[in-house]
Amino acid sequence: MMIRKVKSFIEMSDKTTDEVYKFLECFFKYVENQYDSEILNPIYYTDLLLLASEAYPLLEDKEKWANVSYDMCKAMKQSLERYGILGGKPSMMGGLGYMCFAVNAFKKNTGNLPNFSQSLNKLLLESSGKYANTLIESKAETFMSQYDAILGLSGALYYLLDFKWTIDEKRHLERIVDYLIGLTKYHEYKGYYIINFHITRENQFREDEKKYFTDGNFNFGLSHGMMGPLIAMAKAWKRGIRVDGLKDAIEELFNIYEQFKKYKGDIPIWPTQLSFDDYIKGEFNEDTRPVISSWCYGNISIARGMQKTAQYMKWIEKEKEYKKDLINIINQPIEDYNLNSPILCHGYASVLCERTFAYRENKDKEFVETIEENINTMINMFKENNGYIEKHKEILQDENRIIEGYFEDLSFLQGTSGIILSLLGAISEDLDYGRLLLVD
Repeated sequence: MMIRKVKSFIEMSDKTTDEVYKFLECFFKYVENQYDSEILNPIYYTDLLLLASEAYPLLEDKEKWANVSYDMCKAMKQSLERYGILGGKPSMMGGLGYMCFAVNAFKKNTGNLPNFSQSLNKLLLESSGKYANTLIESKAETFMSQYDAILGLSGALYYLLDFKWTIDEKRHLERIVDYLIGLTKYHEYKGYYIINFHITRENQFREDEKKYFTDGNFNFGLSHGMMGPLIAMAKAWKRGIRVDGLKDAIEELFNIYEQFKKYKGDIPIWPTQLSFDDYIKGEFNEDTRPVISSWCYGNISIARGMQKTAQYMKWIEKEKEYKKDLINIINQPIEDYNLNSPILCHGYASVLCERTFAYRENKDKEFVETIEENINTMINMFKENNGYIEKHKEILQDENRIIEGYFEDLSFLQGTSGIILSLLGAISEDLDYGRLLLVD
């Protein structure tokens, strides 16, 4: 057996629990075989280091997995020394920040490589502070990759706030906060004063967005939107960071999300990307992107982010309001999640992730009433997708066909590692990966 069976901290039927363990067992055997056969793809080393580190307390052969993880750390160190910080951004999911998070998880659960972890964290702190300073001094135009949770400074800030720093080192954190505060200020655009989070047409990431948002947009999602900076700034306030304008910036963003919130029945919804015209009108067109309950652009992450912000700021009534919103989203009929993928980014694993981390806070059973349906739907969809890929490998070469959730894709957001972590989170309370997603 690869995984040691323990009593789940969430009550589930024996049937569902057995399904979870079978799935975990199958996955870790697959990875072990890839590693032993020396065909494990290096592009997944950070994903698998994080996963093995989080699973370490449950792994039977701890010595072997510690050695596997050490080899991955060694390869990552060599890559960093050879190529430096790719893209110059913090990149909490795919770059230096992601490496820091994974190595820190390895250090936390095994006790190994504390100096390496500390040096990586310091490198992330210094490079993020310098990056923020460059953006401020250059008065750079706004791109989502500068501030977002995936590539940008809000994800790095959220992570770095959990460590002890000297007074001089904290100045890097304050500079990041300064940059995020600046995005909540206003400038004139086409005769209107609008928030600096506005992303112009030219600065949109995708070509279809440039065609659709002719006057740019305002991104509301957690992955690429204003929610990441809001949560990170509120956490900074909670951690004692006091920079001029910080509280005002938090309140400004929180109020924008409140302004554009509306309900379908008892389910809260927000825009995913708000057009310039809708921003000026103060209302949004629901047809821009379907309402989904996933991590990246979903209402579940916005509700969780609003709840966490209220917690950090000690806004008790608002915390209660958004907790209720979150429970309503989670417990709606599963088909109303509007999801068609098992993965963590925009699939069923994201709902499983957010409900388990929310449940950890006070063990409110409303968060896990429908968890078994969530788990079984996700596992069944993965099996179907993986079975199809095994019979039709040529699909992987077809750019016009996208199938998510199969063994060969071991990535965190888009692949199997994220699915496995969400399942581990239904068994073990002591997981940390939700911090990477800002939903812990």
